Amino acid sequence: MAVVLRKLYIIGIIGSGGKYIHREGDDFMLIDDSLKEYIEKVASKSPTPGGGSVSAVSASLGIALSSMVYNLTIGRKFYEEYTDDIKEEIQQGLSICNRLLAEYVKLIDEDTVAYDEVMKALKMPKDTEENRKIRNEALQKAYINAMNVPLKLARLCGEAFTPTMLIAEYGNPNAISDAAVGAILLYAAIEGAVLNVKVNLPYIKDKELAEKARIECDEILNKYKEVRDEVVNKVLNKISG
Repeated sequence: MAVVLRKLYIIGIIGSGGKYIHREGDDFMLIDDSLKEYIEKVASKSPTPGGGSVSAVSASLGIALSSMVYNLTIGRKFYEEYTDDIKEEIQQGLSICNRLLAEYVKLIDEDTVAYDEVMKALKMPKDTEENRKIRNEALQKAYINAMNVPLKLARLCGEAFTPTMLIAEYGNPNAISDAAVGAILLYAAIEGAVLNVKVNLPYIKDKELAEKARIECDEILNKYKEVRDEVVNKVLNKISG
């Protein structure tokens, strides 16, 4: 099944041995790959797409599962028996899922582009004092961006638990297990995003900025671990009778 992921940049196949090299400016993008193609790129010799991009895929699939449960709920006979207030909440929850899915999909490629910018800065000349200054400035900018992209993903994943919790409560009983799987994938995306934030922190010279990011990551991890467990337990209780 050709699962489309998103439009931004692609890692082209260059040379032999299954090595993929990003070619900036190409019209092709990771999101245009089939699922099989994307997985093959992840498994290749190239460092990208890596854990950050894969974390965004995990988030995309997690919120897509929640959206599916919404779509299998709205319009069903049991749905029509809900109060108008609950129906409105459900409609709003689906809208949030749709917005977040679009955001996650963008990050599939943005993480790869951020990594490429770091590699590009590392290759800049450092033969003169002026060139070293230019290189260091470019590196700091690239490292901060490489931190900010997964930090954005972690923050956005946190937003997904409210609509996921809602549909775990009111969703189609035959599909709510998918909402629990969605919650698991969303938290896995947070864990992956946090790792990708923290791997960049030692290279950021603004230690106050780095420490703020570290603290925020730990808070997100702790907060949403409990929410994930709550969603999963809610669903387990429902499907266990």
